[in-house]
Amino acid sequence: MRQNLSVRSMLLTLANVVLAALVTTPASKAENLKVTYGDFHPYSFTNAAGEAEGFAVDVVRHVLKAAGHETEFVYSVNPARTLEMLEAGEADLTTFLATTPDRLERALATRHIGNFELAAFILRGSDASENFDLAGRRVGVVKGSAGITAAKMIPFVEIVEYQETDDLIVPLLVGEIDAVVSAKAAFTARLRRAKASDLAVPLSPSLVSMPYGLLVSNARPDLVSVLDEALLNALPPKRVASLREKWFGRETYLYEKAGFWFALVAAVFCGSIIGFMSWRIYQYRREAARILKANKANDLLIRALDEINGAIVIYDKDMRAIHRNAGFARAFPSLVHEADSGATMSELISHSYQTELATLASHGKSIAEFVEEIISAVEQGNDNWRTVKANNGLVYEARDFPLGDEYFASIRVDVTAQATLQDTIREQAQVLQYSNEQLETFASIAAHDLRSPLSRIYPLVDFVQEDLSEAGIRVPDQVGEYLDLIREEAVLMKDLVDDLLLYASTGAQDGQRQLIDPVERLERVLEVLRPPEAFVIAKPTAMPAINVDPIAFEAVMRNLVGNAIKHHGNTNGTIEITAAEDSGSVYIHVTDDGVGIPEEYQSVIFEPFQRLSTKNAGSGLGLAFIKKTVENWGGHVGLSSSMGLGSRFTVSIPKENSDENRLAS
Repeated sequence: MRQNLSVRSMLLTLANVVLAALVTTPASKAENLKVTYGDFHPYSFTNAAGEAEGFAVDVVRHVLKAAGHETEFVYSVNPARTLEMLEAGEADLTTFLATTPDRLERALATRHIGNFELAAFILRGSDASENFDLAGRRVGVVKGSAGITAAKMIPFVEIVEYQETDDLIVPLLVGEIDAVVSAKAAFTARLRRAKASDLAVPLSPSLVSMPYGLLVSNARPDLVSVLDEALLNALPPKRVASLREKWFGRETYLYEKAGFWFALVAAVFCGSIIGFMSWRIYQYRREAARILKANKANDLLIRALDEINGAIVIYDKDMRAIHRNAGFARAFPSLVHEADSGATMSELISHSYQTELATLASHGKSIAEFVEEIISAVEQGNDNWRTVKANNGLVYEARDFPLGDEYFASIRVDVTAQATLQDTIREQAQVLQYSNEQLETFASIAAHDLRSPLSRIYPLVDFVQEDLSEAGIRVPDQVGEYLDLIREEAVLMKDLVDDLLLYASTGAQDGQRQLIDPVERLERVLEVLRPPEAFVIAKPTAMPAINVDPIAFEAVMRNLVGNAIKHHGNTNGTIEITAAEDSGSVYIHVTDDGVGIPEEYQSVIFEPFQRLSTKNAGSGLGLAFIKKTVENWGGHVGLSSSMGLGSRFTVSIPKENSDENRLAS
């Protein structure tokens, strides 16, 4: 008993000591924190009494009070100055500021409180329904504000600057501007104060959305956790809603609008008996019909997916398989159980590369890394395409992509036939390229081997005639005609070989292109061609510059002008060379006043070895060479001709970046 009394007395004594200590210990003094604020009505501003006011100011006061601190507000002209004050120790924290990356490098941030949104406001009933519809229109902003940057996101917008936010309301209402770009919450509050909130509405989505919080000096990291706890515990949603309504106002309730009660009484009176029951019956029938139709459509869609020649898997928002078609079972039988068990997209793709697929175009990455990149791309909303080959020899075009907002899909379409056809085309192209190379080699060798003996034949005829003349031997006139004919045929054969080699090498022998003056090149063409004096060759003093191989251009023009003379049909005439241009091409026309070309031959004269007459010598390769050369430039050769009225050949040459300037004469 004595021991119990002794213990009890000791506990009473200890309690008295602790109580005395609590009574005599002075309370800790609350710390005074300096908080910056700026002019951003109604978030923060200086009132007529020179004190800080606004939504953000009230929130900070409430939070710091809950955290046991006193508040001293310090004015800052702009966010840049605010950051300087935090770094210099002139302030401990800020009111609401956007937590941009560059600011987070210079200060600490509390938890996310809300978003600053910059939106485009239009008159209700405007024909604009989205931000892009404002392209090319007049948009009002406050001078020097972030609204200017947001407004420039609208294509070709005409920005009109005003001094104050309130200055934007009247121009919008009277139609001086088509829209306003401003802080969404702040401008909405101003519209409410101006009794114009029913006249103007913001477009969705906002042009810019920036999260904001309280920025804290790097010298006070201890404040971050304190403020985060106070923000979480001391600001219930009801309190925040009350402060927001105080500074931003609220939408007019339906019962506050004019005519509401009159309309309500009329509706109740008219529909209380018959209308209500009729409406309910109608709604029930319509909903039943809609559900029935939707179920039928879903059944048909599922059946159609099962018949597709490919594999399809649908995933939920967590990327877990919720449906697969019959084609999936045919293509990937070993993965059916996993798909039916709700495997993820990542698991199905990984296992398909491990079990069913023979090739993986992973560019040196492991399967895990490659699949992780695919999933990341799909989560970001991208459509992922690739080609894979299965162990059974089939080739699939693989595609993984988002399906709306809450679903994803994987599709593997059988493209084996297309892949086989592409391989065949590729092989045939290689064989054709090899054949063309062999043909070019053969043409070069044949031309070289044939040119030399042909060049010796017609001098030998001259030697025979000279020897006969020196020996005083007179041969019959018919023999002399035969010798002349041998000389002419040899010359014709040599020209044919030269033209054939030129045609075969067109494109392969195409030289370096350069910007040239066609007038200067035409002078050289006429010097080489030496047209008969009875023909007048008219050419312009200035022509648009063209980007071509100069030597090939001279060959083309030499053939066109030479053909116009050779096939003119008369011993004299006029050949006119003209030029024109448009935004895409330069056009060179060669026009003659000859006999013309029959219509039935106009579609074939550009083919090799096509000759309209045997009266004039030629290989029939000249126009084919022209067509092939001009098409190698990306151009086109055309013909316009009427019998008895002459012919016009037109060469079109595409413009390059450098041919916009016309060369002076």
